[in-house]
Amino acid sequence: MSTILTVRDLHKSFGAHEVVKGVDMDVQQGEVVVIIGPSGSGKSTFIRCLNSLEEPSLGTVVIANGDSANAGDRKALARLREEVGMVFQDYTLFPHMSVLANMMLAPVKLKRSSKQEAQTHALALLDRVGLRHKAEHYPAELSGGQQQRVAIVRALAMKPKLMLFDEPTSALDPETVGDVLNVMKGLAAEGMTMIVVTHEMGFAREVADRVVFFDGGKIIEMGPPSEIFSAPKEHRTRQFLESVLH
Repeated sequence: MSTILTVRDLHKSFGAHEVVKGVDMDVQQGEVVVIIGPSGSGKSTFIRCLNSLEEPSLGTVVIANGDSANAGDRKALARLREEVGMVFQDYTLFPHMSVLANMMLAPVKLKRSSKQEAQTHALALLDRVGLRHKAEHYPAELSGGQQQRVAIVRALAMKPKLMLFDEPTSALDPETVGDVLNVMKGLAAEGMTMIVVTHEMGFAREVADRVVFFDGGKIIEMGPPSEIFSAPKEHRTRQFLESVLH
């Protein structure tokens, strides 16, 4: 198994406030890494640094093809963004564009795909999540769960090497959470490399190859779900899990 992502000494500060404090992480191809931790622990800022939505203050992010993005190297950071798909809490679909147009925009503009190629791929992806019949609809005509499934396949339309999910179910009604998690489970089963920030502990137990507990801008503990949930080594990890599981 080859390493697809290498992160070394990653720091991110906002003014005098350091949010991410020297994080190291390696992710293997096909691995699903689930990051858990309390609100405000820096986990969302950390994954936003992985595709350069936040510019690291210090440190290095390397994707498998050898692209290395050091803090401050804006061209390299922009290249990283094309290799890494990102799904947010709030869908971020363009409201004035149809579902199909949303999905075709980046492949045509950034990957130089032909419109026909982009459309064929987009429709196949919509088929995969049961939403091909919504291709000509606008985001406002879709439920939250449908919009989030579109957001996932829109990210996949760029054929990324790595998918990042930042609490993708936190804004959804409980009834629609399962639909989105099922799409993510399907991606994991197909071998997509994924880093997921979530409060869905059941998903972490079932799907993660490795669970990372984040607190205070640092990795406190990481390991397989069986170990983290059943026998965590660190007191802070036990304290957090007791609060969210009971």
